[in-house]
Amino acid sequence: MLPIHMTPTKIRERLEESEDRVDTELFVSALEYVRDDGRTRR
Repeated sequence: MLPIHMTPTKIRERLEESEDRVDTELFVSALEYVRDDGRTRR
């Protein structure tokens, strides 16, 4: 599991380490969804 506070650079590094085991487009889409959802709930 990823730490709660990660910089975009650190996330990119971790994705590069995954050696294509992670669908990066899907992962980024999920991050954007969570970010946007948090913005609309306030």
